[in-house]
Order: sequence, then C-alpha cells, then structure tokens
Amino acid sequence: MLRVALFGAGLMGEPMAGHLLDCGFSVATVAHRNRAPIERLARKGARECGSFAEAVAASDVTLMALPTSREVEEVLFGTGGVAPAVKTGHVIVDMGTCYPADTRRLAARIEALGGRFLDAPVTGGVEAARAAALTVMAGGDPTVLDSIRPVLDAFSAKIYHFGPVGAGHAAKLIQNMIGWIEVAGIAEGLALAKATGLELGTFFSMLSHSHSNSPIVQMMVPKVLSGGFDDIDFRLEGAHKDIRQAAELARETTTVPMSVANAAEALFRLSCADGFGRQDWTAIVRGLEKRLGLEFRAPEDPS
Repeated sequence: MLRVALFGAGLMGEPMAGHLLDCGFSVATVAHRNRAPIERLARKGARECGSFAEAVAASDVTLMALPTSREVEEVLFGTGGVAPAVKTGHVIVDMGTCYPADTRRLAARIEALGGRFLDAPVTGGVEAARAAALTVMAGGDPTVLDSIRPVLDAFSAKIYHFGPVGAGHAAKLIQNMIGWIEVAGIAEGLALAKATGLELGTFFSMLSHSHSNSPIVQMMVPKVLSGGFDDIDFRLEGAHKDIRQAAELARETTTVPMSVANAAEALFRLSCADGFGRQDWTAIVRGLEKRLGLEFRAPEDPS
C-alpha cells in the first residue's frame, strides 16, 4: 500500500488525512501554524515528522493542500523543503487552487529531480471533505494519476482528468469563478433589496422558493442576515485571489473578454480593500454595506 505524506492539515486537509488513515494508508505530516489538527491525526495513527523532507523521504506520494503556488514552492524548494528527499518516481500532488503557469514551472523542476507531478485540486467544501465525497480535477500524466487513484479514492467521489499538468488547476479556477460570480450577484441583489426597502428575511424566504434559489443562496444569505462573518468557512481574500487569477488566465492565454468576471472581481476587491479580507467569503457584502450605510441583517422568515 502506498505511503502518503500530507501537508496542509487544515479544514480540508485534516479530514482528507483522516480518511486515508481509515483506509489503512500510512500518513506522515508536519505541524505548521496550528498543532491541534496534527495532534488529532496523531491519535488516529498519523506520524508527525520534524520536517517536510523527513515526511517525503518516508513516503511514496506527497499531497499538498496549500493555499497558493507561493506556499507550494516554499515547501518544495525553500529552506528545509522536500526537493532533496524526492526519489525517482515519487509523486507530488498539488491539491490547492493554484495558477496553471506556476504549476507547470514547479512540475518541470520536480520532474528534473526524477519525481512525478500532478495537479489535483478538489471541490465540494468542508462537508464533502468530511464525507469523503470530494470532486477531484486532475492534470498530468494519466498513468501517474492511475497509480495513485486509490489514494484519491479515499476522500473523493469523482475524479476527472482534464489533460496535461496545469489543466486541473485551470478547471478549478474556472469552476470557482462561476461560483464567485454568483456570490457577487447575490451580494448586489441583497444590496438592492435593502436599498429599496424590502425586508430581507421575507426576501430570502421568497428567494428560497424561486427559480433563483441555489445551494450558494442557501449557504450565503443566512450567514449574511445573521452577520456571521467571523464563522470562517473560506476567507474572502482567498475568494478574491481565485476570481482574480481566473481573469488573469483568460487575459494571458485566450481572447475571452471576461466582462462579468471582471465586474465580480471588482466587488471582491472592494470589500477586501475595506479590510474584510480575513473574514468569511460572505463578507463580500460588507463593502456594499459600508457605502450604503446599511447593514443587511434580518431574522430569517421561516414561511
């Protein structure tokens, strides 16, 4: 059975590692900012290592659930990074939401060391991670993907292969962009409803029984109405990074105009610039609240 190292045992990475342990895989990991997830995983049988290189040396596959290409590059090639421990055939899997050009550049450096590289970001959120029901979007050599498929199957329900290295990250950025555009539309809809004097609890109840209802409406609006922006599922600054990079991908590689995505990105940028980037993604509304001098709060209308 393949031995796995996992870096980034956060909201998504911790349950992914837990499912790997439940399936009988050995898991090595390294503490970073928060020791609590590492201690919980250690109680389930994970091995805590003193460095990234130590964990990789004891593994066949390395999963990196890290936020951006910057963190991935630091773990791979920074001081104390994994590069010296990469053996011929070792598979590095970048599962974050990273920029495809950076992914291809890092993959080339790993392959020059004899390793193999896949990008395999996931979608589904924390609930899907806990339920072992994530969707994986993979890029890279399909034979390498097949060789680690049992590892990915431990925490995913669907695996899609999109092409060469970088294709999985392109798919992830576009998928996220579609969702964040909807979020921006909901934010502006709530702003207009509030500004025209509509009671937002009643408006949400109506929206829930309309053709405009969606899973994102149901995730977002109750948190906005209750002001639960410090209950962080995913930070607003991370959402802004995603939609900004999707627009950059279009500008650098295509002639797609991205008019709607650019408009949505401006709304994310507004709320981040106002100091709300470290709050939950639903805090996209707070830049609008500040300019309108209104808060979008209301008890939910249960009818």
